Amino acid sequence: MTDFAISVFRLSNDRGYCAPHLSIGYKESDSNAEWSIHCGGTRAYFIRYATPLQHDPDDQAADSHFMVDRLLGAFMLGGAGLLKAQAVGRLFFSADDGQAKWTSETDSPDPMFAPHPDAATVEAVRDWYAAICTHTVLRRAVQDAYLALCNPHEALFFAYRGMEWLVVGLKISWEDLAADMGVDMKALKEFKKDANVEGGGRHPTQTGTKYRADLRNYSNWVTCLFDAINAARKRLEPTFIPKTPKELAAAFARAVPTTPYD
Repeated sequence: MTDFAISVFRLSNDRGYCAPHLSIGYKESDSNAEWSIHCGGTRAYFIRYATPLQHDPDDQAADSHFMVDRLLGAFMLGGAGLLKAQAVGRLFFSADDGQAKWTSETDSPDPMFAPHPDAATVEAVRDWYAAICTHTVLRRAVQDAYLALCNPHEALFFAYRGMEWLVVGLKISWEDLAADMGVDMKALKEFKKDANVEGGGRHPTQTGTKYRADLRNYSNWVTCLFDAINAARKRLEPTFIPKTPKELAAAFARAVPTTPYD
């Protein structure tokens, strides 16, 4: 029996363009998996199937993002406009010993019913807004932390650049930064190697391969950037009371997308 991984994306364009109606078939050269891609208007459906699929659901989610990026590029160069894609649902179907297994995920609840931030959060936003406006180096690092969360497949690049803004802008060493983030220098050197040499993060690789959006790049190092930004503000504002690890973790948990494919 064939396994299926179906991902649904919402397509949008700031100028009101809609995606053209088309269907595309694609077969992976290094596996037995095939894709059936259907789009039109404001939706795109990516169906990946094989007997069986060799990767777990998280890998399937990453694969669908790689495929939608290709489609967005084709829209751009083909004259359909600069469209954007947001994952809104996924269905994973597999069969094991004749037993069908289904896993489904949908987009977030209606924002109208989401809890509103409390007074403490509102005040914290005001406080950070003032600091971000005041310090250019802080603003650059914060922007890269934001971009890392928005673009999980490029988190390696943005996490590294955010750290580099702080090293260069504050005129501190990478050893100082490692101490600010609470990581040992050996781990930070491995991260820098991934970003600069092996991962396709900042520079191309000879093989043409690059790291996927995995937890090491998307969560661990982005949270480290949160720690670095927190410490950087203390360096810039001696009277600033740094946020505790628990407070930073809560801010990250609220900011990171709640669905694994987003």
